[in-house]
Parts: sequence; structure tokens; C-alpha cells
Amino acid sequence: MNLTTVILAGGRLGPEWKAGSDLTFRSELPIRDRRMVDVVIEAVAAWGQPVIVGGPPALATVEAGASFIESLSRGLSQVTTEQFLLVTADLPFLTAEAVAGFLDGCDAEAMLNYPIIPVDRCEAAYPGMPRTTLKLAEGRFTGGNMSLMRTDLMRRELPKMEEAYALRKRPLALAAMVGYGTLARVLLGQWMPSLVPIRSLEAAVTRMLGAQVRGIVVDSPAIGADIDTPEQYAQAQKLIALSPTAK
Repeated sequence: MNLTTVILAGGRLGPEWKAGSDLTFRSELPIRDRRMVDVVIEAVAAWGQPVIVGGPPALATVEAGASFIESLSRGLSQVTTEQFLLVTADLPFLTAEAVAGFLDGCDAEAMLNYPIIPVDRCEAAYPGMPRTTLKLAEGRFTGGNMSLMRTDLMRRELPKMEEAYALRKRPLALAAMVGYGTLARVLLGQWMPSLVPIRSLEAAVTRMLGAQVRGIVVDSPAIGADIDTPEQYAQAQKLIALSPTAK
């Protein structure tokens, strides 16, 4: 598969991380004897030299933006292939096998392929690491931290994605973009999951963006085990200590 990998590595450590640490970026946190970003770089190495957005200056290809969308745009500006894989640098368990498994299930014609992972797989692999979850007709899932995207379509639809991102904390305004009927089914679906199949959400987001979006069910919990908080990092370190070969 001819693609470029874009790694988002610009997340900074806030005050809650600062006790006993002189690091600046989450991507620098040590995992075994490496930085967390190095784990991700090794996992995607089979797909060529990655574009790294933000993170340690000696490592970064381009500086991070002030928001997720701005960082995505800066990474996208460096892509020359028809497709690109977007992945965050805070995945301490990521492996090449997990990446390949996701890519194998993707639709090459879709603008965006997004992995969703059964929650029970995450809980079994990484107990004690809480995840944001959503009930759907097919089960309870959590989202992954990578996407396979069509370069041309992403460039075309980036303004619309930026609009949706800006509305992420204004549910009614966002619902107007996605569709109030879809929002209602998602909310009711927490009690009646059969109302919300994966394909319904795909169709709603596809209508909003004007290009095909696919949700790819994957069996690789490493894709969704990201590190956002000191508590998650401490638990990841415990799991690594208990099982040095954990994937």
C-alpha cells in the first residue's frame, strides 16, 4: 500500500504531569527504554519515513498547530501519496501487526476509515485503563487513535471538518450538521442499542462531510490504548511491568 504516515506528537504535558518531570511533550514519556513516540515510529516503519507533527524539535518535521485540525492540516501539507495514515504518538502498546490489521480492513475508496474496537477486548488486554465508550447495535465500542484517509478528499473537506471540530462542545449546533435524528438515536441508543447500527452512523457522517466515511471494527486494542492522563500512564507502566511482552 502506497501511503504516508503522519504522526501527531505535539500534545504538551500540563501542570498535572510536572511533578518530578522535566519533559515537555507526552510523546517523550518513557516506555520501557524508549520514548512513547519511538514506539509508534517503529510500529509504522514498514510504511516509510513518517511525517511528525510537533513533539521534540529535533524530531518534528513540522510544528504542531494550535488545534487538532490545524496540526492535521500541517501534516497533510507534507503528504504526497494518494492515501495517508494519521496516528497519534501516545500509543505505548502499538505494534506493526496492529497497524497492518487495521489497514487490511479499510476501504481504499473511502475518504476516511476510522477504527472502532470492542470494549471487552480493551478491558481484557489493558485492565484498569478507562476508555470513552459508545453502545451500538453491534456492541459497545471505543474509538481508535488512527485513521486511513484519502489525501485529495481530505484536502477538499478539511474546512467542513474544521467546522465540525469547532462545534464539538456545542451539541445542538453539531447535531444540526450531523442530523437531529441521528443525535436522538445515539442518545436513545445508550438504553436501546439496537437503534444505532454502525452503518447508520457512517451514513450520517458521510452526509455531513460529503464523502464516504467507514467505521472499521478491529480486534487490536493497542490502537485505542492512548495516554491522556497521569493515571493512564501509571497504569500502562504497571501493565508493562507485569507483562513485558504485552501487545
